[in-house]
Amino acid sequence: MGALLLSGEWCSELARKLSERVGFPYYALITRKFPDGETYLRIPVEVSGRDVVLLICAGRRPNDALVEAVFSSTTLKRLGAKSVILVMPYFPYARQDSEFQRGEAVSLAIVSKMLEESGIDSLITVDMHLHRFKEISEVFSVPAYNVSVMPDLADYVEKICRDCVVVAPDEEAEQWARVFSERLKSEYVVFKKKRLGDYQVEISGAIRGAERAVIVDDIISTGATIATVAQALAESGVKEIIVACAHALLADGAEGRVLGAGVREIIASDTVVNPFMKVSAAPAIGVGILHAIQEVKRLKASGDIVR
Repeated sequence: MGALLLSGEWCSELARKLSERVGFPYYALITRKFPDGETYLRIPVEVSGRDVVLLICAGRRPNDALVEAVFSSTTLKRLGAKSVILVMPYFPYARQDSEFQRGEAVSLAIVSKMLEESGIDSLITVDMHLHRFKEISEVFSVPAYNVSVMPDLADYVEKICRDCVVVAPDEEAEQWARVFSERLKSEYVVFKKKRLGDYQVEISGAIRGAERAVIVDDIISTGATIATVAQALAESGVKEIIVACAHALLADGAEGRVLGAGVREIIASDTVVNPFMKVSAAPAIGVGILHAIQEVKRLKASGDIVR
């Protein structure tokens, strides 16, 4: 039997696009909450002997999403799935990739190990926040793919913002600013950031002589960084400011914070359900899925994966 796609909460529209892209039928996981808050989960289709793509969207309730992922992958393997390809477009806890203060949990290492031990054969994510790692293979021992929606976001911005200077709000975002700069054939500027708290940052940097700018980052969480950079750009004489990001988490009033700082428009992908979805990550994820299935088949045939 052929491969199939299973999707969790917050994933229905992206699941539909992916299903059309790769040609696999898709089914929604059956989940509900017990009165005490525990999760009930059931696989609604026969999976024995089939490659299963498991789509879990973790941008809204990351802890629930991780439980959903672990329950699903473990159950799929128990039911005889040939392989489990986990697609987690937004990968939670990636920003805590080191012990910054003594005693902190290194969340990224814990989460990646937990997912691997649940039985996944491969993982696909989108523009993962890899700060202290160069490649996603340094995080996972199973085949892992960090696909990017940034080129498609840049192509969208090119149509609506001519002669835009590209702005990276910090050094971590330079990699994405470079992509935009190449697509827009425009210069890019990298600001420096010092985080003072969850809602407060200190920014240094400016641009001169530009009327339009696009701020590029992987994640908008509280929006504090973007708002501070936007204010600095406005003070530098920039009249039109656009923001582009892969993952619009928009936590705790971020939308108002960003737009209130003078940003004309937010452009985001659909890795997280949000009001500003202009570009889909489905094409990039679809390519990753097809590569992952073939690579897992190759490794299993050679005996390099035994799960």
